[in-house]
Amino acid sequence: MTLLVYLLLTPLVLAGLAFSIFLALEIAAALSARDEERADAPAPPFVVVIPAHNEAGTIAPVLENVRGCVREGDRILVVADNCADQTADIARAAGVDVIERNDPSRRGKGYALQFALDHLRRAPPAIVVFSDADCQFAPGALQRVAAAAQASGRPAQALYLMTAPAGAGPRLQASEFAWAFMNNARMRGLQRLFNVTRFTGAGFAAPWPALADLQLASGEIVEDLALTMALIRKGAPPMLVADALVVSEFPTDDAALTRQAARWSIGSMRYSARAGLAALLEGVFKGRPSQIGAAVDLMVPPLTVFAAALTMLVLFGFLAGLFVGAWMLFALALCALVIAAAAVVAGWRRYGRDALPPESLGGLFALLASKASVFGSHGRKSAKSWTPTRGDSGGENG
Repeated sequence: MTLLVYLLLTPLVLAGLAFSIFLALEIAAALSARDEERADAPAPPFVVVIPAHNEAGTIAPVLENVRGCVREGDRILVVADNCADQTADIARAAGVDVIERNDPSRRGKGYALQFALDHLRRAPPAIVVFSDADCQFAPGALQRVAAAAQASGRPAQALYLMTAPAGAGPRLQASEFAWAFMNNARMRGLQRLFNVTRFTGAGFAAPWPALADLQLASGEIVEDLALTMALIRKGAPPMLVADALVVSEFPTDDAALTRQAARWSIGSMRYSARAGLAALLEGVFKGRPSQIGAAVDLMVPPLTVFAAALTMLVLFGFLAGLFVGAWMLFALALCALVIAAAAVVAGWRRYGRDALPPESLGGLFALLASKASVFGSHGRKSAKSWTPTRGDSGGENG
């Protein structure tokens, strides 16, 4: 019995401890990082690609924002993807280029991005910037991320944050913190440690040679993670441009929020399960530090899932100690939980305090409780295939 307990629990406890240490290293690196000084070299002419599916209600202000960010010679290309509303007409009226894709049997953002790249192949731009139909660029951000991609010759990811709408409840405030913890705190740390970041869905700029031979057409519901690994494998790891900000708001509709969170939480864990370890081993064998770091980062579960898993390991470790004397497993599990908790607190103090002030910390329990619907039948069903929601590249990141 004792041997069986050790065989079952030891790998899980050690994995939890390893992921907690990695998380703590990311946050420590983020806290010690300084924003890089970048030369104000102008960006070359670029094309902003905005895939849009039935976004007639939101796309006009988005295009107004992007038009205010581009210069003469830059272009905006809207991909009206399987739209049944006036998205294409509204975009044309705004004076931007529009292409329409109608193929209901192939749904997903990856198909829309591939359609755009195939269209651009006739006259390739120097830089392509991907955004979403519900995102707003901060002043200077679009030019900054495009210039970084040109100067480095690598894909560049702006700092993409999602915010809770005015008057939102504690759950959305906690979601805003969880998003900032991932995209701001952890990605800064990953950049500092391994010189790589994730493609987080919007505000992503890449030189044409990095994109020219990619095949993005798929129904992958976490296409940002798949694209990140594809770029790393071809020697073009994305870099974070933390002083280029792009923002979006969380949906307020509970059903949309559940779909969004399910796509991220369940989709990212499924992708990690089938691709994470293979990517890590490949990175080790081929000597790619950026792939090693990105793979381990990918394997760390979403924040709330990780917290729940570590708590369960502590409980099982305690029971193992109580019944078979395996107190070392309990000690290691408790150590993992403490390290992860310390990393979260440190990340919250620097990057999440404004989103989730001390008086709203109860929102974390609301966020945890919401996971019952995310991992319920409705959430699991929505995570089986690509379904659009506002801010569809992420979810609550928790």
